[in-house]
Amino acid sequence: MRPPAKSNKVSEKRVLIMTRALDADWFDGRKHRRLQMFDDWRADIWVHDSGHAVIFSNQRMAYTEILSNHELELPADRIVWERSLAQEDFTTIQSGGSVRYQFNYEVERTEPSIFRFLTQEMSLKPTPTDLYWQCSEGSRWSVTPIVRVHIDYASHYLSVQTFHSFPQELTILRTQSLFEIVN
Repeated sequence: MRPPAKSNKVSEKRVLIMTRALDADWFDGRKHRRLQMFDDWRADIWVHDSGHAVIFSNQRMAYTEILSNHELELPADRIVWERSLAQEDFTTIQSGGSVRYQFNYEVERTEPSIFRFLTQEMSLKPTPTDLYWQCSEGSRWSVTPIVRVHIDYASHYLSVQTFHSFPQELTILRTQSLFEIVN
């Protein structure tokens, strides 16, 4: 297992997309959900100390999306997209013809009252399919970072929406991922 995140600032995060599966030993998983999909496809969705990971794979190919701190050393082979988090960005990747993968993110800096409202709203009533994690650092009166992952899937697609809060910077990060089986 890797050491826990030293900082929870969006400015110190990056997102990587790889065409390989990563073992969970690369990050400290806090919450996990495994989904068996169409045919032999499966999805592993993780909330970890410095972000989240989505691994969508079968016996022939894999996609890994990981949000992490820059200092987390990951294998450099088969990285197809990497970004430090700015305002927003998106990509579409289609490899091997059987899966179309779309990813986008948005970083929003807010006023304190709006930040509090948004994080409180996202803390209420996660659905049974959501993954939710609240960092335990700080006092019970302080606003702590949260991660909420909403998962929607059917036989031919997986949709993952994430919400990450960064209290030190009054910043919200939202990501959306769509994996479509197109064969």
